Amino acid sequence: MGLIPCSFCQERPGEKLSQVTWAWNPRPKERIAYRQKLCLKCFVTNVLGLDKPIEAKGPLTCPSCGTDTEFDMDPVYVTAFIPGSGKMQLELALCGSCAVEIRVRAQTHAELLPEREPESRGLAPGPSPATSPWERLGIVPRE
Repeated sequence: MGLIPCSFCQERPGEKLSQVTWAWNPRPKERIAYRQKLCLKCFVTNVLGLDKPIEAKGPLTCPSCGTDTEFDMDPVYVTAFIPGSGKMQLELALCGSCAVEIRVRAQTHAELLPEREPESRGLAPGPSPATSPWERLGIVPRE
């Protein structure tokens, strides 16, 4: 029996817990993130079931319900640290209704993470090498 309960089911399993961070951007330059510690059962139910391959060709679909989200998506980003396996990252191209459901589950007994500094979100002032070709074309981010 472990000392730390699972964030989702509140049970204290014998195995080590995974650490899962859920994040989304409600508005440009704004990020909301929650962290949960999940037992194996809750990890499989809440995270692993959403790990679906994204096809290089073809439309994006919601990994939860299969709806086409190519032009209307509400993404959620997941970073999980799995005991003995390491880091796992998912980009979930969710439809609006599934995004609401996933975000509610992500907040269940979770820790709201503090806002990160702009530099850690890729919003540092000054030109970025990744955007300079765009800037040369005269395309600049809108404020």
